[in-house]
Formats: sequence, structure tokens, C-alpha cells
Amino acid sequence: MEIETLENLGLTKNESTIYLALLKLGSAPISKISKDTRLNRANMYNTIESLVSKGLVSYVIKNNVKYFKATNPAKLHDILKEKEKQLNKIMPKLQAIQKVVVEKQKVEVYEGKEGLKTFYSEMLRTKKPVYVLGATGKAFELLKFYVPKIAKEIIKKFGGKIIVMEKAKNKEVAKLKNAEIRFLPKEYSNIATTIIYGNKIAIQIIEEKPIIIIIENKTIAAGYKKYFEFMWSNCKISNT
Repeated sequence: MEIETLENLGLTKNESTIYLALLKLGSAPISKISKDTRLNRANMYNTIESLVSKGLVSYVIKNNVKYFKATNPAKLHDILKEKEKQLNKIMPKLQAIQKVVVEKQKVEVYEGKEGLKTFYSEMLRTKKPVYVLGATGKAFELLKFYVPKIAKEIIKKFGGKIIVMEKAKNKEVAKLKNAEIRFLPKEYSNIATTIIYGNKIAIQIIEEKPIIIIIENKTIAAGYKKYFEFMWSNCKISNT
């Protein structure tokens, strides 16, 4: 029991064994300590030196022989306080590391038409405004009855801004009611659409097989939102 407690305080098993033996022996040479602990004498010197360096063991020399003695057990409180002091010193850094870990992005991938449906349903449940960069209108065409309906519901309930590709200026996505719409110059073209909503960023690619990659990270989403606002301020209001 005592050995386990001392180990929990940072002592090794051998250090704990020797320290407890010295508490009982009072003062003893290494030969006596070895006999009582049944530890290999050759391996004891480094352990005892470690205990001396920690202030848990002292020694005197009598007739050219070192006699070791355990210091007052209250010293263990000092060690514990020092460890707590050291821990408190680095605590802000540890908490900062934890925050970074918590902030690490969660990534999900949806594929196919059913994945596309799941994605739009998930956007609706998030109950956040949407910011769409590079809308192509392909999702509206692929799921003609599902996507337009749910997109209109999202915009109506929560609002949103959509930057539409020039080549999609005559498509349904460019005519969504209640949405603020602007248009990318025709020289900017991309098969991927970026959607920002809440703490999430979605990269939507509607090709032969739709794929949506969703990254959930508050910091990254905030950065993308700033990028979107910059693009918004530099895009055309009219599609003519």
C-alpha cells in the first residue's frame, strides 16, 4: 500500500522500497539496506543517489562508511507542492493544447444522390444562414424536386448569400427567392461549390457521382466566412 502511494507521488518501486526500509532502520550502510530490501547491492547506488538528490535521504560517513538515513516524511509534502507548482506553471499551455485538440476538424464525406439529400437535410437542421461560393446549379438539376424545395426552405427560414458562377446565371439557383445573389466573373470557374454554414464548410462536387466533403471547425469556418465576404464585395450584383 505504502509503496504504491509513493510510486503515485513519482518515486520508482526501488526508491519507494529503499525509502520505507530506511524509515524503519533509521541509519544504515548500504550492506544492511540491501539485506533488508533484498535488492541487488550493485544496482542500489544509483537509486540511493536519486533519493539523495530528491532530498528524501541524507548520509553521514563513519569510519569511511556511508550511513544513509531517510529524511522526515514531511518532505514528501514539499515534493508534492513543488510538483503542483510546476504543473500550475504549465497549466495554461496544457489547456491551450487541449483547446487546439478540441478545435481539430471533424471531417465527413457524403456520396451519391442519397448523400446529397442527407447533406441538404443536415443544413436545414443546423438552422444557420448559408453562404455559397461558386454555385453551379447542378444539385438543383440532379435532384429537381428535392434540392430546390429544401434550399428555398433554408433561405426563407435562416437567410443566405449565394455567389453564382457566370455559366449558371440562368439556372434556378440564381433565382432563389429571399436569397441575396451575386455573380462571379466568367473567368472564374470551378466544378466545386463551397458552402459555409454555422461551424461547417462543405465542398460540393456534382459530377457523375456527387461528393460532399464537410469540415467542422469553428476557426476554419470563420476564416472561410471572411474569405466569402471579400469575394462577395468584389462580385457583380446583376447577372447581365
